[in-house]
Amino acid sequence: MTYSERLINQSHAIRGFPIREVKNIVNNFEMNAHDEVIEFKSKITEYLKPYCDLSQFEYLYPINGVTEGLNYWMWDEKRDIQFRPGDYVWVEGKEIGDVHYWTSPASFDGNFCEIPTDKPVVLDLAYLLSTEVRPFDIPDNVEKVFFSFSKCFGLRNYRIGYYWSKTPDRRLDPLIKSGKYYNYHSMQLGEKLIEEIPIDLVYNTLSPIQEELCWEIKLRPSDVVWLATSDNPIYDKFRRNYTNRLCIAKFIEERYNES
Repeated sequence: MTYSERLINQSHAIRGFPIREVKNIVNNFEMNAHDEVIEFKSKITEYLKPYCDLSQFEYLYPINGVTEGLNYWMWDEKRDIQFRPGDYVWVEGKEIGDVHYWTSPASFDGNFCEIPTDKPVVLDLAYLLSTEVRPFDIPDNVEKVFFSFSKCFGLRNYRIGYYWSKTPDRRLDPLIKSGKYYNYHSMQLGEKLIEEIPIDLVYNTLSPIQEELCWEIKLRPSDVVWLATSDNPIYDKFRRNYTNRLCIAKFIEERYNES
């Protein structure tokens, strides 16, 4: 079966994989303090500084992946959410709204895009670290930011996520700050990854394979290493916004494991 035939038979899901360095850390990790109640602290803000400065956000919460953070936001959001066609389908939005839900790199094509400044923004950075280190500004109108290690490190089952906010989250603040109730194992593993994995390791390791595969299959490589796009109508099953978004992670993994 050709690459094109295999692509057509795939689902719409984006599923990366852990490179060897990440897998070794996960396989050898042991959680400390099994029964202690510990305040949540993280070096994630400093870790992401080569991309963006999130120090302006006073509140940082651990979350079970980006999706859980979006749930907490949407439960309390009273404004209409403006949503781009083809973006992450979990968010319920409208063509015109009072607050932008914005993904960058964009969920619908895997490419970086400018963050709007015309109204408040809730920013989803789920694909960060799956790209080259490309610094960008966080405008003052961004109210909340979400990120996780699910996409970049291929650790979706661990749900290691982070949620920055300029104001306290009504539900999470008492749960995390007062109750200290969160996933200790996943978040301690997250800190171990922050300490051991260079921020550009995944991209630098896999982008040559992405480029090689895209040339062979006649696809456009996205900024996100797991993704490519095409206007070829045979891939119209994967139409998102203006193009066909394709996940080539499985092919990258096969070639990576041969090396």
